[in-house]
Amino acid sequence: MTGLIWKDFLVMRKPLKSYVLLIGIYIILAYLDIFDYSFIITFVQVILAVLPISAFAYDELSKWDRYAMSLPLGRRGVVGARYLFVLGLTLLTVAVGLAGTVLLYLVHQADPLEMFVTLMVSTAIGLLIPTILLPLSYKLGAERARPYLYAIIFIPIIAVVLLAKAGVLDISMLKGMDLLAPTALAGGAALLPLAGLAGLFVSYLISCRIAAGKEY
Repeated sequence: MTGLIWKDFLVMRKPLKSYVLLIGIYIILAYLDIFDYSFIITFVQVILAVLPISAFAYDELSKWDRYAMSLPLGRRGVVGARYLFVLGLTLLTVAVGLAGTVLLYLVHQADPLEMFVTLMVSTAIGLLIPTILLPLSYKLGAERARPYLYAIIFIPIIAVVLLAKAGVLDISMLKGMDLLAPTALAGGAALLPLAGLAGLFVSYLISCRIAAGKEY
């Protein structure tokens, strides 16, 4: 299984290098107060969350999936390796986010609690995307599943904006979060990635079922 995870990182090494360079540029822009930290960390999470779908596309082009599913590891193991690849990317983004939090705190005395909450929320979003897209990729294929990515990202945003304008959703209640104790706010934010991990596990079980009944 380790070999399959490493294979995904090797296949995606060129995009990863480009994204690492881009992340470095954005960190410099945040240091210069040109871009907001919240935008940068959310952007990084979304970009890296898309990489597993790109790995699917490469596998389909090379017919790798037909070979991989016949390995002694079994289909469940192959699916598990792809999900562990997702977890590896998530840990990478969290590490980058924590490094950025420390850097901005030391340089600009930025609010560490606000940046931590932003990191936890963006991590949950980063886990939500593969949670939905990976089973769709196993069911439909990478290219047919890719349009759902835009639905996952844009439909919730549009829905929140429309509900807020219609008066159904009161966004001002979010301001009340400032009244919470820092420990309560940090603890609540830390639960979001845990919920994302739980969703990812359910997604893994669904993908295993799909892969078990699919003809390759």
